[in-house]
Amino acid sequence: MDASISIGGSKGHIEETVHDPIFITIYNARRWKMIPSCTGRYTCRDHKTVSHLKPQQLLEDCGIDKPTIDSLNQYYVRFEKERRKDPIYVIPFADDGETGLISYVKHCNIGEEGTVSYVHTLNSGTGFQRKLEALNVVLTEDILIRDEVEVSEIGSLITNETVQTSS
Repeated sequence: MDASISIGGSKGHIEETVHDPIFITIYNARRWKMIPSCTGRYTCRDHKTVSHLKPQQLLEDCGIDKPTIDSLNQYYVRFEKERRKDPIYVIPFADDGETGLISYVKHCNIGEEGTVSYVHTLNSGTGFQRKLEALNVVLTEDILIRDEVEVSEIGSLITNETVQTSS
């Protein structure tokens, strides 16, 4: 059986049918809203309940099983300071890279300690590659996160960068 959902069709979005089972599971698990004038890109309406979740935790929270999550490539991209863009995690859902999650890392400086939150965007076939191109991001081996230890190290790096920024 080929499961699919139809999305878009308003607010400047074209209507499209998505067949990716990971996309469908995540889309159905949370409330998503279209990003105006960004066809195929959605941000989570449940921001307060998911903003503390790292990207892989969001996938698990939405019902994606651990073996599937472990099989996905995850990338971490930091931009040059002059560009003043937040770092991002990128998780393509399939080898063709047609759909995926882009999570922006937001630094919140509160008191002496900084905190990190995430803005998760779910991207269909019309939005995922277009957004990566707009950010000038090419998913290559040098930004690929290889294991949980590396994810943990990046998490520490993000927290340390936040604390340094607040000094």
